[in-house]
Amino acid sequence: MVLNSTLRLRRSTLIGWIFLPLLLLCCVAYYFAFAANMNAYDGDTGLFQLALNSNDHYVYLLNMDLLRGGDGFFELANDKGMALIYTFLSTLFPFFVNADLTLISLIFNCSIICCCYWIYANICDQLNLGSLGKLSFFANLSFIYFAQLINKDALTILVFLLTVQCGIRGRLFPLLILLPVFLLVRQQLVVFVLIFTFLMSSERPWPRILLLYVVTSLAAGLLSVFASIIGEDSLGEGFSAYLINFNQKYYVGYFLFNPLRVLQYILDAYASFFFGTETGGIDTAKLLRLPQLVVILLLLKPLSTLITRFSYWLKTPARPLVLVVVAYLLTWLMNPTINARYVMLITPILALFALYVRRQQKLGLA
Repeated sequence: MVLNSTLRLRRSTLIGWIFLPLLLLCCVAYYFAFAANMNAYDGDTGLFQLALNSNDHYVYLLNMDLLRGGDGFFELANDKGMALIYTFLSTLFPFFVNADLTLISLIFNCSIICCCYWIYANICDQLNLGSLGKLSFFANLSFIYFAQLINKDALTILVFLLTVQCGIRGRLFPLLILLPVFLLVRQQLVVFVLIFTFLMSSERPWPRILLLYVVTSLAAGLLSVFASIIGEDSLGEGFSAYLINFNQKYYVGYFLFNPLRVLQYILDAYASFFFGTETGGIDTAKLLRLPQLVVILLLLKPLSTLITRFSYWLKTPARPLVLVVVAYLLTWLMNPTINARYVMLITPILALFALYVRRQQKLGLA
């Protein structure tokens, strides 16, 4: 038995040594294909289109210039938080700085991806998910997209995984210590961690979940009217814009329509299977989402127990995974925009939960 455990551990460790470098090589190859000379890359023509989130990247570069010019105002939109992080990195590692900061962002994001895998693998060990659990990490090819340019997404996944790990270990204090850092990345992450901590501290979190749903929904309605966090040009003319207009009159749009918005998130993610563009190319970001979305589909049966057996899983080691998903929903539904990219942030947690349930069912323990 000891020999079998040792072999499983070696095989499990070998996965990281083989597949993580391959993933990083893919990130580097993608960088040279699209991001290395981003000014020359036209994302709207050719076979592979929309391969970079360049709009956000240029916003961060603009805010870095503002910071260097003495504008230290920390806006609610939080772009200056990431600008501050990259200003610090550029000062600390000047030899990695090129004109558009594409190289230093690649190196930093790849480092974050390595941290994500290390924590993901550790969670797999704690939940006895074995080699298959660790392999599931590499189905999320959106990491290749998140490795490019300045963005918050890889860091956000790292915070989600770190939250799960702290929850499993029963050590939530490190999360609270790191709140100022999370604030620089995304204000939402502070709300997320506080909600998670609040829910984890109760043996029966249902009343708190209902209370938080009411509070976050009404707060989002008020913020959308009085704070104008998201500009009208970003909302378009769809349901998000309707939600803002509804809240202008009644303030309860999120409270009423959030269940519908969850469905919108799911539909927008699975719309990635239609990855053709209007100009006859391939939407590269959508294409990279497909392996992870297929994994979620294959695990749909155990994943569905997150709803059908919600209370049961709260009494198991999967409790932190469940409450991270709840905290994510309560937090991200405060944002009026619907974007499949946000769904990809939580899919690693969903995969871990589904794999845990699948293992428990095979062992006859659930």
